Amino acid sequence: MKKRITIPLLTTLFTILGYSQINPIQEAEIDKAFEEWKDASKPGMSAGIIKDGEIIYLKGFGSANMETKSLITPQTKFQLGELSKQFTSLAILILEEQGKITRNEDIRKYLPELPEYRNKITISHLLNHSSGLYGINKINTIINNSESISTQAKALELIAAQKTLSFKPGTDFSFHESVTESVLMAEIVSRTSGQSFANFVKANIFDPLGMKNSLIKDDHETILTNVAEPYQKEEDNGYKNRKVSSSVIGAINAYCSAEDLAKWYLNFSKPNGTIAHLIQKLDTPVELTNGEKFSYYWGDMAIGREFTHPERGLPIFWNFGLQGGYGANVFRYVDQNIISFVLGNSNQYNGSVAMNTIAPFLEDLYLLPPVIDYTVLKTKKMSVKKLKSFEGHYWFKKAGYASKLFVKNDTLRSQWMFSKRSQKLVPLSDNTFQAIGTNEDVRLFKFKKEGNVRKLFFTYNESKPDIMEKYDPVKPSNESLQSYAGIYYNETYATLFSFYIEKGQLMARNLNHKSIKFEPVKTDIFTSTSTFFNALEFLRDESNEIKGFTIDTDGVHKLVFEKVLSVEGL
Repeated sequence: MKKRITIPLLTTLFTILGYSQINPIQEAEIDKAFEEWKDASKPGMSAGIIKDGEIIYLKGFGSANMETKSLITPQTKFQLGELSKQFTSLAILILEEQGKITRNEDIRKYLPELPEYRNKITISHLLNHSSGLYGINKINTIINNSESISTQAKALELIAAQKTLSFKPGTDFSFHESVTESVLMAEIVSRTSGQSFANFVKANIFDPLGMKNSLIKDDHETILTNVAEPYQKEEDNGYKNRKVSSSVIGAINAYCSAEDLAKWYLNFSKPNGTIAHLIQKLDTPVELTNGEKFSYYWGDMAIGREFTHPERGLPIFWNFGLQGGYGANVFRYVDQNIISFVLGNSNQYNGSVAMNTIAPFLEDLYLLPPVIDYTVLKTKKMSVKKLKSFEGHYWFKKAGYASKLFVKNDTLRSQWMFSKRSQKLVPLSDNTFQAIGTNEDVRLFKFKKEGNVRKLFFTYNESKPDIMEKYDPVKPSNESLQSYAGIYYNETYATLFSFYIEKGQLMARNLNHKSIKFEPVKTDIFTSTSTFFNALEFLRDESNEIKGFTIDTDGVHKLVFEKVLSVEGL
Protein backbone atom coordinates (compact mmCIF):
# COMPACT_ATOMS: atom_id res chain seq x y z
CA MET A 1 0.00 0.00 0.00
CA LYS A 2 1.41 3.36 -1.03
CA LYS A 3 1.98 5.96 1.62
CA ARG A 4 -0.30 8.97 1.15
CA ILE A 5 1.49 12.27 0.73
CA THR A 6 -0.21 15.45 1.89
CA ILE A 7 0.80 18.93 0.80
CA PRO A 8 -0.14 22.08 2.72
CA LEU A 9 -2.62 24.26 0.87
CA LEU A 10 -0.36 27.28 0.54
CA THR A 11 2.62 25.30 -0.72
CA THR A 12 0.96 23.62 -3.71
CA LEU A 13 4.28 23.93 -5.45
CA PHE A 14 5.23 27.43 -6.48
CA THR A 15 8.34 29.27 -7.51
CA ILE A 16 9.05 32.97 -7.31
CA LEU A 17 11.60 34.40 -9.72
CA GLY A 18 11.94 37.96 -8.51
CA TYR A 19 10.47 40.41 -6.05
CA SER A 20 12.00 43.67 -7.14
CA GLN A 21 8.63 45.43 -7.05
CA ILE A 22 6.39 43.25 -4.93
CA ASN A 23 5.83 42.98 -1.20
CA PRO A 24 4.24 40.22 0.92
CA ILE A 25 0.94 42.09 1.16
CA GLN A 26 0.69 42.39 -2.63
CA GLU A 27 1.71 38.76 -3.04
CA ALA A 28 -1.03 37.66 -0.66
CA GLU A 29 -3.56 39.74 -2.59
CA ILE A 30 -2.49 38.13 -5.86
CA ASP A 31 -2.63 34.66 -4.33
CA LYS A 32 -6.33 35.19 -3.52
CA ALA A 33 -7.10 34.92 -7.25
CA PHE A 34 -5.96 31.28 -7.13
CA GLU A 35 -7.78 30.03 -4.03
CA GLU A 36 -9.96 27.76 -6.17
CA TRP A 37 -6.93 26.30 -7.95
CA LYS A 38 -4.65 25.44 -5.02
CA ASP A 39 -6.04 21.93 -4.58
CA ALA A 40 -3.18 19.59 -5.51
CA SER A 41 -5.64 16.82 -6.46
CA LYS A 42 -7.32 18.84 -9.23
CA PRO A 43 -6.24 20.57 -12.47
CA GLY A 44 -4.79 24.00 -11.89
CA MET A 45 -2.95 26.96 -13.33
CA SER A 46 0.40 28.61 -13.80
CA ALA A 47 0.57 32.39 -13.83
CA GLY A 48 2.94 35.30 -14.20
CA ILE A 49 3.03 39.07 -13.79
CA ILE A 50 5.51 41.44 -15.41
CA LYS A 51 5.69 45.03 -14.20
CA ASP A 52 7.98 47.77 -15.53
CA GLY A 53 10.04 45.21 -17.40
CA GLU A 54 10.58 42.88 -14.42
CA ILE A 55 9.06 39.50 -13.59
CA ILE A 56 7.48 40.06 -10.19
CA TYR A 57 5.24 37.01 -9.83
CA LEU A 58 5.52 33.47 -11.16
CA LYS A 59 3.71 30.54 -9.57
CA GLY A 60 2.10 27.20 -10.26
CA PHE A 61 -1.01 25.78 -8.57
CA GLY A 62 -2.76 22.43 -8.72
CA SER A 63 -2.15 19.15 -10.51
CA ALA A 64 -0.31 18.74 -13.80
CA ASN A 65 -1.21 15.05 -13.90
CA MET A 66 -4.02 13.64 -11.78
CA GLU A 67 -2.73 10.07 -12.24
CA THR A 68 0.91 10.60 -11.31
CA LYS A 69 0.10 13.39 -8.80
CA SER A 70 2.76 15.62 -10.34
CA LEU A 71 2.20 19.31 -9.65
CA ILE A 72 2.19 22.41 -11.80
CA THR A 73 5.29 24.57 -11.65
CA PRO A 74 6.35 27.64 -13.65
CA GLN A 75 8.34 25.19 -15.81
CA THR A 76 5.28 23.05 -16.71
CA LYS A 77 4.32 23.19 -20.40
CA PHE A 78 0.80 24.12 -21.54
CA GLN A 79 -0.86 24.26 -24.97
CA LEU A 80 -1.33 27.94 -25.91
CA GLY A 81 -4.15 27.50 -28.43
CA GLU A 82 -4.83 30.78 -30.26
CA LEU A 83 -1.81 32.40 -28.58
CA SER A 84 0.30 30.20 -30.88
CA LYS A 85 -0.47 32.57 -33.77
CA GLN A 86 1.85 35.28 -32.45
CA PHE A 87 4.90 33.08 -33.09
CA THR A 88 3.68 32.40 -36.63
CA SER A 89 3.36 36.09 -37.44
CA LEU A 90 6.79 36.74 -35.94
CA ALA A 91 8.29 33.96 -38.08
CA ILE A 92 6.99 35.76 -41.18
CA LEU A 93 8.55 39.03 -39.99
CA ILE A 94 11.87 37.24 -39.43
CA LEU A 95 11.83 35.78 -42.95
CA GLU A 96 11.03 39.21 -44.33
CA GLU A 97 13.97 40.78 -42.49
CA GLN A 98 16.21 37.97 -43.75
CA GLY A 99 15.21 38.93 -47.30
CA LYS A 100 13.70 35.51 -48.05
CA ILE A 101 10.18 36.80 -48.69
CA THR A 102 8.43 40.08 -49.43
CA ARG A 103 4.92 40.95 -48.34
CA ASN A 104 3.57 41.78 -51.79
CA GLU A 105 4.38 38.34 -53.21
CA ASP A 106 1.62 36.05 -54.45
CA ILE A 107 1.37 33.20 -51.94
CA ARG A 108 1.08 30.75 -54.86
CA LYS A 109 4.83 31.27 -55.33
CA TYR A 110 5.21 29.11 -52.23
CA LEU A 111 1.86 27.32 -52.29
CA PRO A 112 1.32 26.37 -55.95
CA GLU A 113 -1.38 23.85 -55.02
CA LEU A 114 -3.78 26.69 -54.29
CA PRO A 115 -6.13 27.66 -57.14
CA GLU A 116 -5.28 30.66 -59.27
CA TYR A 117 -7.97 33.01 -58.03
CA ARG A 118 -9.24 36.03 -59.96
CA ASN A 119 -7.36 38.27 -57.53
CA LYS A 120 -4.04 37.23 -56.05
CA ILE A 121 -3.57 36.69 -52.32
CA THR A 122 -0.30 38.13 -51.00
CA ILE A 123 1.64 37.37 -47.84
CA SER A 124 0.51 40.80 -46.64
CA HIS A 125 -3.12 39.71 -46.98
CA LEU A 126 -2.39 36.70 -44.74
CA LEU A 127 -0.57 38.83 -42.20
CA ASN A 128 -3.30 41.49 -42.27
CA HIS A 129 -6.12 38.99 -41.95
CA SER A 130 -7.85 39.91 -45.22
CA SER A 131 -7.31 36.99 -47.60
CA GLY A 132 -10.91 36.09 -48.50
CA LEU A 133 -10.24 32.42 -47.77
CA TYR A 134 -12.76 30.34 -45.83
CA GLY A 135 -12.23 29.57 -42.16
CA ILE A 136 -11.17 25.93 -42.28
CA ASN A 137 -12.58 25.19 -38.83
CA LYS A 138 -16.01 26.23 -40.12
CA ILE A 139 -15.54 24.11 -43.27
CA ASN A 140 -14.48 21.10 -41.23
CA THR A 141 -17.51 21.56 -38.99
CA ILE A 142 -19.76 21.47 -42.06
CA ILE A 143 -18.10 18.29 -43.31
CA ASN A 144 -17.28 16.41 -40.11
CA ASN A 145 -19.16 18.20 -37.34
CA SER A 146 -15.83 19.01 -35.68
CA GLU A 147 -13.44 21.96 -35.65
CA SER A 148 -10.49 19.63 -34.99
CA ILE A 149 -8.52 18.93 -38.19
CA SER A 150 -6.21 15.94 -37.84
CA THR A 151 -3.13 16.94 -39.83
CA GLN A 152 -1.42 19.87 -41.51
CA ALA A 153 -1.79 18.08 -44.85
CA LYS A 154 -5.56 17.80 -44.33
CA ALA A 155 -5.77 21.49 -43.42
CA LEU A 156 -3.92 22.44 -46.62
CA GLU A 157 -6.20 20.15 -48.63
CA LEU A 158 -9.29 21.90 -47.25
CA ILE A 159 -7.83 25.32 -48.02
CA ALA A 160 -6.80 24.38 -51.57
CA ALA A 161 -10.29 23.01 -52.30
CA GLN A 162 -11.85 26.49 -52.19
CA LYS A 163 -12.70 27.54 -55.74
CA THR A 164 -13.61 31.22 -55.32
CA LEU A 165 -12.76 33.76 -52.63
CA SER A 166 -15.30 35.28 -50.25
CA PHE A 167 -14.17 38.77 -51.25
CA LYS A 168 -11.34 40.53 -53.06
CA PRO A 169 -8.25 40.20 -50.85
CA GLY A 170 -7.50 43.35 -48.91
CA THR A 171 -11.08 44.66 -48.97
CA ASP A 172 -12.63 42.94 -45.94
CA PHE A 173 -11.95 40.97 -42.77
CA SER A 174 -13.40 37.81 -41.30
CA PHE A 175 -12.52 36.76 -37.77
CA HIS A 176 -12.77 33.04 -38.49
CA GLU A 177 -10.27 33.18 -41.35
CA SER A 178 -7.39 33.84 -38.97
CA VAL A 179 -6.84 30.10 -38.46
CA THR A 180 -6.60 29.50 -42.21
CA GLU A 181 -4.15 32.35 -42.70
CA SER A 182 -1.92 31.27 -39.82
CA VAL A 183 -1.75 27.71 -41.19
CA LEU A 184 -0.65 29.05 -44.58
CA MET A 185 1.94 31.36 -43.03
CA ALA A 186 3.45 28.42 -41.13
CA GLU A 187 3.64 26.45 -44.38
CA ILE A 188 5.34 29.36 -46.15
CA VAL A 189 7.89 29.53 -43.32
CA SER A 190 8.67 25.85 -43.68
CA ARG A 191 8.95 25.83 -47.49
CA THR A 192 11.00 29.03 -47.62
CA SER A 193 13.43 28.21 -44.81
CA GLY A 194 13.98 24.57 -45.72
CA GLN A 195 13.23 23.62 -42.12
CA SER A 196 10.16 22.30 -40.41
CA PHE A 197 8.10 25.08 -38.89
CA ALA A 198 8.83 23.63 -35.44
CA ASN A 199 12.59 23.74 -36.01
CA PHE A 200 12.49 27.25 -37.50
CA VAL A 201 10.58 28.64 -34.52
CA LYS A 202 12.92 26.88 -32.10
CA ALA A 203 16.08 28.18 -33.79
CA ASN A 204 14.87 31.70 -34.51
CA ILE A 205 12.49 32.49 -31.63
CA PHE A 206 12.59 30.11 -28.67
CA ASP A 207 16.38 29.60 -28.49
CA PRO A 208 17.33 33.30 -28.82
CA LEU A 209 14.88 34.15 -26.03
CA GLY A 210 16.03 31.32 -23.76
CA MET A 211 12.62 29.63 -23.88
CA LYS A 212 13.87 26.13 -23.02
CA ASN A 213 10.45 24.67 -22.20
CA SER A 214 8.72 25.78 -25.40
CA LEU A 215 8.09 23.99 -28.70
CA ILE A 216 5.77 23.61 -31.65
CA LYS A 217 4.13 20.19 -31.48
CA ASP A 218 3.55 19.14 -35.10
CA ASP A 219 2.47 15.58 -34.25
CA HIS A 220 -0.22 15.26 -31.59
CA GLU A 221 0.92 11.73 -30.76
CA THR A 222 4.37 12.91 -29.67
CA ILE A 223 4.89 12.39 -25.93
CA LEU A 224 6.01 15.52 -24.10
CA THR A 225 7.78 15.66 -20.75
CA ASN A 226 6.89 18.05 -17.94
CA VAL A 227 3.56 18.90 -19.55
CA ALA A 228 0.20 19.60 -17.92
CA GLU A 229 -2.35 16.99 -18.94
CA PRO A 230 -5.59 18.56 -20.26
CA TYR A 231 -8.83 17.83 -18.40
CA GLN A 232 -12.51 18.60 -18.60
CA LYS A 233 -14.77 18.71 -15.58
CA GLU A 234 -17.90 16.58 -15.76
CA GLU A 235 -21.29 17.25 -14.18
CA ASP A 236 -20.67 14.67 -11.43
CA ASN A 237 -17.58 16.68 -10.42
CA GLY A 238 -15.30 14.09 -11.93
CA TYR A 239 -12.76 14.77 -14.69
CA LYS A 240 -11.94 13.22 -18.01
CA ASN A 241 -8.89 13.70 -20.18
CA ARG A 242 -9.46 16.03 -23.13
CA LYS A 243 -6.37 15.80 -25.29
CA VAL A 244 -5.67 17.82 -28.43
CA SER A 245 -6.05 15.42 -31.35
CA SER A 246 -4.86 17.80 -34.06
CA SER A 247 -1.38 18.13 -35.57
CA VAL A 248 -2.17 21.40 -37.34
CA ILE A 249 0.46 24.09 -36.79
CA GLY A 250 0.53 27.84 -37.22
CA ALA A 251 -2.78 28.55 -35.50
CA ILE A 252 -2.44 26.19 -32.51
CA ASN A 253 -0.05 23.65 -30.97
CA ALA A 254 2.58 25.91 -29.47
CA TYR A 255 3.46 24.61 -25.99
CA CYS A 256 5.05 26.91 -23.46
CA SER A 257 5.71 27.18 -19.73
CA ALA A 258 4.79 30.20 -17.63
CA GLU A 259 8.49 30.84 -17.07
CA ASP A 260 9.10 30.92 -20.83
CA LEU A 261 6.01 32.96 -21.54
CA ALA A 262 7.31 35.56 -19.10
CA LYS A 263 10.54 35.72 -21.11
CA TRP A 264 8.48 36.23 -24.26
CA TYR A 265 6.27 39.00 -22.88
CA LEU A 266 9.25 40.83 -21.36
CA ASN A 267 10.06 41.89 -24.92
CA PHE A 268 6.83 43.87 -25.18
CA SER A 269 7.70 46.07 -22.21
CA LYS A 270 11.51 45.86 -22.11
CA PRO A 271 12.84 44.91 -25.57
CA ASN A 272 16.18 43.12 -25.50
CA GLY A 273 17.92 40.84 -27.99
CA THR A 274 18.17 40.29 -31.72
CA ILE A 275 14.45 39.84 -32.43
CA ALA A 276 12.94 42.19 -29.83
CA HIS A 277 12.33 44.94 -32.42
CA LEU A 278 10.31 42.49 -34.50
CA ILE A 279 8.30 41.33 -31.49
CA GLN A 280 7.34 44.96 -30.95
CA LYS A 281 5.93 45.06 -34.49
CA LEU A 282 3.36 42.41 -33.57
CA ASP A 283 1.28 45.20 -32.04
CA THR A 284 0.86 46.82 -35.48
CA PRO A 285 -2.88 46.94 -36.33
CA VAL A 286 -4.02 44.80 -39.24
CA GLU A 287 -5.28 46.92 -42.13
CA LEU A 288 -7.20 46.69 -45.36
CA THR A 289 -5.77 48.10 -48.57
CA ASN A 290 -7.56 51.39 -47.86
CA GLY A 291 -6.04 51.61 -44.39
CA GLU A 292 -9.20 50.60 -42.52
CA LYS A 293 -8.57 48.70 -39.26
CA PHE A 294 -10.31 45.55 -38.10
CA SER A 295 -12.57 46.70 -35.26
CA TYR A 296 -14.27 43.69 -33.71
CA TYR A 297 -16.32 43.31 -30.52
CA TRP A 298 -13.06 42.43 -28.76
CA GLY A 299 -11.16 45.47 -30.08
CA ASP A 300 -8.79 46.19 -32.98
CA MET A 301 -6.76 43.16 -34.08
CA ALA A 302 -2.97 43.38 -34.41
CA ILE A 303 -0.78 41.27 -36.72
CA GLY A 304 0.28 39.31 -33.63
CA ARG A 305 -3.41 38.32 -33.41
CA GLU A 306 -3.98 40.07 -30.10
CA PHE A 307 -6.75 42.63 -29.67
CA THR A 308 -6.44 46.14 -28.30
CA HIS A 309 -9.20 48.18 -26.68
CA PRO A 310 -9.75 50.36 -23.60
CA GLU A 311 -10.40 48.32 -20.45
CA ARG A 312 -12.29 50.65 -18.11
CA GLY A 313 -10.55 53.51 -19.89
CA LEU A 314 -7.04 52.01 -19.89
CA PRO A 315 -5.59 50.77 -23.23
CA ILE A 316 -4.75 47.06 -23.24
CA PHE A 317 -3.76 44.24 -25.58
CA TRP A 318 -5.28 40.85 -24.84
CA ASN A 319 -6.02 37.43 -26.25
CA PHE A 320 -7.16 34.00 -25.14
CA GLY A 321 -6.77 30.42 -26.31
CA LEU A 322 -9.00 27.42 -25.63
CA GLN A 323 -7.79 24.13 -27.11
CA GLY A 324 -8.68 20.68 -25.86
CA GLY A 325 -8.51 20.87 -22.07
CA TYR A 326 -6.19 23.90 -22.09
CA GLY A 327 -6.98 27.55 -21.51
CA ALA A 328 -4.67 30.58 -21.81
CA ASN A 329 -5.20 34.30 -21.29
CA VAL A 330 -2.99 37.37 -21.44
CA PHE A 331 -3.65 41.04 -20.64
CA ARG A 332 -1.09 43.75 -21.36
CA TYR A 333 -1.79 47.21 -19.92
CA VAL A 334 0.19 49.55 -22.17
CA ASP A 335 0.43 52.78 -20.18
CA GLN A 336 0.76 51.05 -16.81
CA ASN A 337 3.47 48.71 -18.21
CA ILE A 338 2.00 45.65 -16.53
CA ILE A 339 1.33 42.23 -18.07
CA SER A 340 -0.64 39.32 -16.61
CA PHE A 341 -1.06 35.84 -18.06
CA VAL A 342 -2.57 32.57 -16.89
CA LEU A 343 -2.22 29.04 -18.31
CA GLY A 344 -4.65 26.32 -17.23
CA ASN A 345 -5.41 22.64 -17.84
CA SER A 346 -9.08 22.42 -16.86
CA ASN A 347 -10.86 23.47 -20.09
CA GLN A 348 -12.00 26.79 -18.65
CA TYR A 349 -11.73 30.38 -19.77
CA ASN A 350 -9.39 31.93 -17.20
CA GLY A 351 -9.53 35.59 -18.22
CA SER A 352 -11.19 36.68 -14.98
CA VAL A 353 -8.39 35.00 -13.01
CA ALA A 354 -5.74 36.76 -15.11
CA MET A 355 -7.51 40.06 -14.46
CA ASN A 356 -7.83 39.42 -10.74
CA THR A 357 -4.10 38.74 -10.37
CA ILE A 358 -3.24 42.34 -11.25
CA ALA A 359 -6.22 44.01 -9.58
CA PRO A 360 -4.06 45.25 -6.64
CA PHE A 361 -1.93 47.26 -9.08
CA LEU A 362 -4.76 48.77 -11.13
CA GLU A 363 -7.84 49.33 -8.99
CA ASP A 364 -6.99 52.95 -8.24
CA LEU A 365 -5.90 53.69 -11.82
CA TYR A 366 -9.02 52.75 -13.78
CA LEU A 367 -10.82 55.70 -15.34
CA LEU A 368 -14.23 53.99 -15.43
CA PRO A 369 -16.17 51.88 -12.90
CA PRO A 370 -16.45 48.10 -13.43
CA VAL A 371 -20.20 48.47 -14.04
CA ILE A 372 -21.94 51.33 -15.81
CA ASP A 373 -24.00 53.43 -13.41
CA TYR A 374 -27.24 53.73 -15.35
CA THR A 375 -28.74 56.02 -12.71
CA VAL A 376 -26.43 58.83 -13.85
CA LEU A 377 -26.60 57.97 -17.55
CA LYS A 378 -28.05 60.88 -19.49
CA THR A 379 -31.20 59.47 -21.08
CA LYS A 380 -34.11 60.90 -23.04
CA LYS A 381 -37.75 60.62 -22.11
CA MET A 382 -39.72 58.87 -24.83
CA SER A 383 -43.39 58.09 -25.20
CA VAL A 384 -44.62 54.54 -25.56
CA LYS A 385 -45.90 55.45 -29.03
CA LYS A 386 -42.41 56.55 -30.05
CA LEU A 387 -40.86 53.44 -28.50
CA LYS A 388 -43.24 51.23 -30.44
CA SER A 389 -42.06 52.80 -33.70
CA PHE A 390 -38.80 50.86 -33.26
CA GLU A 391 -40.52 47.52 -32.74
CA GLY A 392 -40.03 44.80 -35.30
CA HIS A 393 -37.78 42.01 -36.53
CA TYR A 394 -34.20 42.75 -37.63
CA TRP A 395 -31.84 40.56 -39.67
CA PHE A 396 -28.03 40.66 -39.69
CA LYS A 397 -27.25 38.57 -42.77
CA LYS A 398 -23.45 38.44 -42.36
CA ALA A 399 -23.72 36.52 -39.09
CA GLY A 400 -27.16 34.98 -39.61
CA TYR A 401 -28.56 36.76 -36.57
CA ALA A 402 -32.28 37.46 -36.21
CA SER A 403 -33.47 39.72 -33.41
CA LYS A 404 -36.84 41.00 -32.25
CA LEU A 405 -37.40 44.41 -30.66
CA PHE A 406 -40.56 44.97 -28.64
CA VAL A 407 -41.98 47.20 -25.93
CA LYS A 408 -42.77 45.71 -22.51
CA ASN A 409 -43.62 47.70 -19.38
CA ASP A 410 -42.94 50.95 -21.23
CA THR A 411 -39.41 49.82 -22.10
CA LEU A 412 -37.90 48.84 -25.45
CA ARG A 413 -36.30 45.40 -25.32
CA SER A 414 -34.14 43.31 -27.67
CA GLN A 415 -34.32 39.53 -27.93
CA TRP A 416 -32.43 36.98 -30.09
CA MET A 417 -34.77 34.70 -32.03
CA PHE A 418 -33.61 31.56 -30.19
CA SER A 419 -33.49 33.04 -26.70
CA LYS A 420 -36.15 33.45 -24.05
CA ARG A 421 -34.21 36.26 -22.40
CA SER A 422 -34.30 39.88 -23.50
CA GLN A 423 -32.29 42.98 -22.63
CA LYS A 424 -33.57 46.43 -21.73
CA LEU A 425 -32.70 49.37 -23.95
CA VAL A 426 -32.72 52.95 -22.66
CA PRO A 427 -33.04 55.91 -25.08
CA LEU A 428 -30.09 58.31 -25.30
CA SER A 429 -31.52 60.36 -28.17
CA ASP A 430 -34.34 60.29 -30.71
CA ASN A 431 -32.82 57.31 -32.52
CA THR A 432 -30.11 55.83 -30.25
CA PHE A 433 -30.49 53.38 -27.36
CA GLN A 434 -28.06 51.75 -24.95
CA ALA A 435 -28.45 48.21 -23.63
CA ILE A 436 -28.41 47.79 -19.86
CA GLY A 437 -25.67 45.34 -18.89
CA THR A 438 -23.70 44.13 -15.89
CA ASN A 439 -20.24 45.42 -16.83
CA GLU A 440 -18.53 48.42 -18.41
CA ASP A 441 -19.22 47.40 -22.03
CA VAL A 442 -21.27 49.87 -24.06
CA ARG A 443 -23.74 48.33 -26.52
CA LEU A 444 -25.51 50.88 -28.69
CA PHE A 445 -28.53 50.44 -30.97
CA LYS A 446 -28.84 53.27 -33.50
CA PHE A 447 -31.79 53.35 -35.90
CA LYS A 448 -31.72 54.92 -39.36
CA LYS A 449 -34.13 54.91 -42.25
CA GLU A 450 -32.65 54.53 -45.72
CA GLY A 451 -35.39 54.89 -48.32
CA ASN A 452 -38.20 52.61 -47.19
CA VAL A 453 -35.92 50.36 -45.15
CA ARG A 454 -35.32 50.84 -41.44
CA LYS A 455 -31.83 49.76 -40.39
CA LEU A 456 -30.34 49.09 -37.00
CA PHE A 457 -26.65 49.84 -36.45
CA PHE A 458 -25.34 47.83 -33.51
CA THR A 459 -21.94 48.66 -31.98
CA TYR A 460 -20.14 46.93 -29.13
CA ASN A 461 -17.84 49.48 -27.49
CA GLU A 462 -15.82 50.85 -30.43
CA SER A 463 -16.52 48.06 -32.93
CA LYS A 464 -17.45 48.55 -36.54
CA PRO A 465 -21.27 48.51 -36.60
CA ASP A 466 -23.28 45.43 -37.45
CA ILE A 467 -25.95 46.66 -39.87
CA MET A 468 -29.29 44.90 -39.45
CA GLU A 469 -32.31 45.41 -41.69
CA LYS A 470 -35.89 45.36 -40.51
CA TYR A 471 -37.95 42.62 -42.13
CA ASP A 472 -41.43 41.13 -42.05
CA PRO A 473 -41.21 37.52 -40.85
CA VAL A 474 -42.79 34.83 -42.99
CA LYS A 475 -44.65 31.68 -42.02
CA PRO A 476 -44.31 29.19 -44.90
CA SER A 477 -47.23 26.82 -45.40
CA ASN A 478 -46.65 23.08 -45.15
CA GLU A 479 -46.93 22.92 -48.92
CA SER A 480 -44.24 25.55 -49.48
CA LEU A 481 -41.98 23.90 -46.91
CA GLN A 482 -42.19 20.68 -48.90
CA SER A 483 -40.53 22.41 -51.84
CA TYR A 484 -37.32 22.71 -49.79
CA ALA A 485 -37.18 19.01 -48.94
CA GLY A 486 -34.60 16.91 -50.76
CA ILE A 487 -30.92 15.99 -50.97
CA TYR A 488 -28.36 18.79 -51.44
CA TYR A 489 -24.75 18.19 -52.42
CA ASN A 490 -21.56 20.27 -52.44
CA GLU A 491 -19.03 18.87 -54.90
CA THR A 492 -16.03 20.83 -53.57
CA TYR A 493 -16.13 19.15 -50.16
CA ALA A 494 -18.06 16.01 -51.19
CA THR A 495 -20.72 16.71 -48.59
CA LEU A 496 -24.49 16.27 -48.68
CA PHE A 497 -27.40 17.16 -46.45
CA SER A 498 -30.92 15.79 -46.40
CA PHE A 499 -33.66 18.37 -45.81
CA TYR A 500 -37.03 17.14 -44.61
CA ILE A 501 -40.19 18.34 -42.87
CA GLU A 502 -41.03 17.20 -39.36
CA LYS A 503 -44.06 18.50 -37.44
CA GLY A 504 -44.28 21.51 -39.71
CA GLN A 505 -40.58 22.36 -39.24
CA LEU A 506 -37.78 22.40 -41.81
CA MET A 507 -34.98 20.09 -40.69
CA ALA A 508 -31.61 18.93 -42.04
CA ARG A 509 -29.19 16.13 -41.20
CA ASN A 510 -26.52 13.83 -42.57
CA LEU A 511 -24.37 11.00 -41.21
CA ASN A 512 -22.14 13.39 -39.25
CA HIS A 513 -24.80 15.81 -38.01
CA LYS A 514 -27.83 15.27 -35.86
CA SER A 515 -31.06 16.95 -36.90
CA ILE A 516 -30.77 20.72 -37.29
CA LYS A 517 -33.98 22.72 -36.85
CA PHE A 518 -34.56 25.85 -38.96
CA GLU A 519 -36.68 28.91 -38.39
CA PRO A 520 -37.90 31.00 -41.33
CA VAL A 521 -36.68 34.60 -41.59
CA LYS A 522 -37.72 35.88 -45.01
CA THR A 523 -38.81 34.18 -48.22
CA ASP A 524 -36.27 31.38 -48.93
CA ILE A 525 -34.08 32.48 -45.99
CA PHE A 526 -33.77 30.42 -42.81
CA THR A 527 -31.63 30.47 -39.70
CA SER A 528 -30.73 28.03 -36.93
CA THR A 529 -28.56 27.72 -33.84
CA SER A 530 -25.93 25.87 -35.90
CA THR A 531 -22.62 27.71 -36.23
CA PHE A 532 -22.69 27.36 -40.03
CA PHE A 533 -26.37 27.02 -40.95
CA ASN A 534 -27.30 30.33 -39.35
CA ALA A 535 -27.67 32.16 -42.70
CA LEU A 536 -29.21 29.73 -45.18
CA GLU A 537 -30.71 31.02 -48.45
CA PHE A 538 -32.39 28.76 -50.99
CA LEU A 539 -31.82 29.43 -54.69
CA ARG A 540 -34.42 29.16 -57.47
CA ASP A 541 -34.13 28.49 -61.19
CA GLU A 542 -35.95 30.25 -64.05
CA SER A 543 -39.01 28.09 -63.39
CA ASN A 544 -39.04 29.21 -59.75
CA GLU A 545 -38.10 25.72 -58.59
CA ILE A 546 -35.60 25.24 -55.74
CA LYS A 547 -32.22 24.39 -57.26
CA GLY A 548 -29.94 24.67 -54.22
CA PHE A 549 -28.92 26.83 -51.30
CA THR A 550 -26.01 28.95 -50.12
CA ILE A 551 -24.32 29.14 -46.75
CA ASP A 552 -23.29 32.72 -46.08
CA THR A 553 -21.91 33.38 -42.61
CA ASP A 554 -18.76 34.69 -40.94
CA GLY A 555 -15.93 32.42 -42.09
CA VAL A 556 -17.80 30.78 -45.00
CA HIS A 557 -19.38 32.93 -47.71
CA LYS A 558 -21.45 31.92 -50.73
CA LEU A 559 -20.83 28.18 -50.37
CA VAL A 560 -23.32 26.54 -52.75
CA PHE A 561 -25.07 23.19 -52.33
CA GLU A 562 -27.00 21.92 -55.37
CA LYS A 563 -30.28 20.05 -55.08
CA VAL A 564 -29.65 16.59 -56.51
CA LEU A 565 -32.83 14.81 -55.43
CA SER A 566 -36.26 16.25 -54.67
CA VAL A 567 -38.67 14.91 -52.08
CA GLU A 568 -40.57 13.08 -54.82
CA GLY A 569 -37.45 11.01 -55.51
CA LEU A 570 -36.99 9.94 -51.89
